[in-house]
Amino acid sequence: MENKFADKKFLFMGDSITALGMGERGWVKYFSEIINPGLVVNTAVVGCRWADNEKTVYNGNPIWSGEPGGDDNHNVIGNQIEKLLRGKDSTHPNYNRVPEYDDFDYIFIAAGTNDGDNSHEPEDIEAINKQFHISSDEVLPLAQVNRRRWAGAVRYAYENLRNMYPNAKIFICSPIQANEHFRDYKSTERKGRMLKAICNKISDVTFVNTFECGICGIFETYQKNGRDLIDGLHPNANGAKKMGLYNARVFLNNVF
Repeated sequence: MENKFADKKFLFMGDSITALGMGERGWVKYFSEIINPGLVVNTAVVGCRWADNEKTVYNGNPIWSGEPGGDDNHNVIGNQIEKLLRGKDSTHPNYNRVPEYDDFDYIFIAAGTNDGDNSHEPEDIEAINKQFHISSDEVLPLAQVNRRRWAGAVRYAYENLRNMYPNAKIFICSPIQANEHFRDYKSTERKGRMLKAICNKISDVTFVNTFECGICGIFETYQKNGRDLIDGLHPNANGAKKMGLYNARVFLNNVF
């Protein structure tokens, strides 16, 4: 059978669940076995969040401190964007070309697990609109969006990716379910609804509700291997296969 994606380049961004990459517990591995892309680039980092905090600095080097309560101020999706800008955009003051960043056909962003429950953040369209509009006929400049809000962080990522890769198709994935000790069902489900509403506002991105991939938090155990999660939060091989299959199915349904 013809491989329709043999010459296509895929970028994966996000947190530890995506950073598992092509390993046995990485959903990107099973996605790639179905899709057979020509090139896979993965910038995901353990502990990454969507939202900035008050000390976030974009230095093009998103890393995880490895320590609870450590300095993770650089570890946000916006800094993964900064990494791409510095390797792709020759007009950037810190440009240092990375050839594999030159172009992408498809981009997946999967994050949100590490952002807390966002109970303080309204998900209604009026709150989302504040990161897009000054008034009904005036667009809020990108430099003024509040990246400590999900709508601002997602808009910032989207517009930069669209400028860098004008022909790429962009997919944004919801967080998966987890053991209640890590992330309760209600807050995780709410994150997915927030992301979907933001994606609907942008319109030019595809929302992937990986929350419903088949991983169910009630079958997972805190810090022990369960049905689909190795520790109640991160996928084991079985969970990674479910994620990869689900995301691949949504992908194929949206490219043909």
